[in-house]
Amino acid sequence: MDMKCWALLGLLAFAASAEAAPSLSCQLKTGQFRVGGVGNPKVSAFIWATGHGSATPTGPIRTRIGRIDPVEGRDYKRAIKLDGKPILLPPEAHSVVGFGKVYDFGGVVALAYLGEREEDSSARPSQIVVVINKAGSVIDSEVLPGASLNPGKHCLLID
Repeated sequence: MDMKCWALLGLLAFAASAEAAPSLSCQLKTGQFRVGGVGNPKVSAFIWATGHGSATPTGPIRTRIGRIDPVEGRDYKRAIKLDGKPILLPPEAHSVVGFGKVYDFGGVVALAYLGEREEDSSARPSQIVVVINKAGSVIDSEVLPGASLNPGKHCLLID
């Protein structure tokens, strides 16, 4: 290809990225995330693990898609089950799940939580967001690494 074609492709790629949708975490934070036209989720907090004794774990999360439970996985990682069936998380979302928020949209639930992955330290866990449908499938996910000093295009959901 000649230089004009490469320049045009580069310009088109830049224009497409400039109009890309906000990140999943920013869509949840600003209320732009919608499922089947539903944009006002029921939001609640959960605690599954703490580094100190001042907070009590809340146990299972009851949602409109079912009961989400933490279970102990390999290497002290927490696994997640929906109504007793394991949820297959993306590899980058495997972590020790600490605490977070549940965004219940009815037929879909978004879990936003702090999780300590192998590359994180306990002082700087990652923010992980997974969107789960009623079948127990992860339909979208996002990870903001704990080592990231600048969230960039991500929004912080967990304080």
